[in-house]
Amino acid sequence: MAAIIQIVVSPHGFTANDVGPIVVDSDHADDYVAAVIAALEGIDFSNLSNIAVDGSEGGLVVLSHDGTPLRPIIWASDTASQDDAQWCLKKFDEQWWTHEVGVVPSHLHTVTKLSWLHRSETEIWQKMCFACSPADYIRWRLVNGSVGSLVTGSHEAAQTAMWSAKDNAYSQAILNLIDSERDWSKCLPTVKPTGAIVGSLFGTLVNL
Repeated sequence: MAAIIQIVVSPHGFTANDVGPIVVDSDHADDYVAAVIAALEGIDFSNLSNIAVDGSEGGLVVLSHDGTPLRPIIWASDTASQDDAQWCLKKFDEQWWTHEVGVVPSHLHTVTKLSWLHRSETEIWQKMCFACSPADYIRWRLVNGSVGSLVTGSHEAAQTAMWSAKDNAYSQAILNLIDSERDWSKCLPTVKPTGAIVGSLFGTLVNL
């Protein structure tokens, strides 16, 4: 029976099936990619059917026009965006958020990380062309995707507090709340069903 490798990324490193946690002593997304690739070296891929990359928590990776990370990962557990969560709730109340995206924003959600970045690191914000979760970025790098081919799963999208399941789209009202002057159309990952195939690594399918 073909084996499946399940890679789960966290602020402390990652696990791969029963192996780990493998510590990554860095918050740079490319260091995570290098560590995952190193962990996969020497594996007999002929007996593998799928590789999946998930996050034990979300977070934010911001990328330049060519897909280069512009700063260290902002993990979901980072509390710097607590004030931004309160600001979001002043703009729209809890009932509105629940109806729009199914959750009430907190510092755990991507929307508040983006709000924090917008007001706190303006130079990075101006250079940002793409934004995704750490797991999204690692998965994308593993399959050598083009810079506009970032994808995420529906479960991960729900954790952003920007994805409207009822509309099957990112909420334009929320995106405009964060930055009404930005063209968001290609900035965020395409949302696909959990389990969707996104590419391959050494002939082994990589899925959400």
